[in-house]
Amino acid sequence: MKRILLTGFTPFDGRAVNASWLAATALADHIGDRNVRALELPVLWGKPAEILTPVVCDWKPDLIIGFGEGKPEAFRLETVARNQRSRRLDNNNAMAPAALIEPGGPALIKTSVACSAIVETLALEGTAVLVSNDAGAYLCEELLYVLERLRVRFWLSATVLFVHLPPHGTTVMFRGKKRRCDGELMGEFAVALFDSMNAVLENRFVAEASVLMNGR
Repeated sequence: MKRILLTGFTPFDGRAVNASWLAATALADHIGDRNVRALELPVLWGKPAEILTPVVCDWKPDLIIGFGEGKPEAFRLETVARNQRSRRLDNNNAMAPAALIEPGGPALIKTSVACSAIVETLALEGTAVLVSNDAGAYLCEELLYVLERLRVRFWLSATVLFVHLPPHGTTVMFRGKKRRCDGELMGEFAVALFDSMNAVLENRFVAEASVLMNGR
């Protein structure tokens, strides 16, 4: 089985639970394979690169899905990572040590997965997801930027996806019903997302193989 890395965050802003970690652990349990790893990241400036660089370098995952809490009432797939940090306190009540995530790095990175195709696949089963180009300039954006840079830096063929979940305890429409964002819902969504992503990647593989065969 391919190596899969899942990430979520610790609670922040005084909350007791972070929906992202519920989603990551639920998906890891669902897949149930030793080639799946779930990492809980602290909401601290600079930690995504510090923690993930050795993991990505040594383990070389084939698929990386990052989860984070975003705005209420919608699931959002992020399509852009910007090299910027907001003036916002982390869980140590510290401001970012620098305005840029990576000094000298590209100002903007388009993500390595076809988010629109995943959204269309999810919509077929009644799961509404938005495509977003604003990851928020907080730790979620830093995580996505770091992952995309690590993918290039270590020549990984990995696909990177980042999704913003509604905060834990809020409500969201899911498959035609208004649901509370708890562990059960986060697990259902994470599995649906994973299945849809696999379908999109499989279709892409088949299409690329067909092009290669017809080109001979």
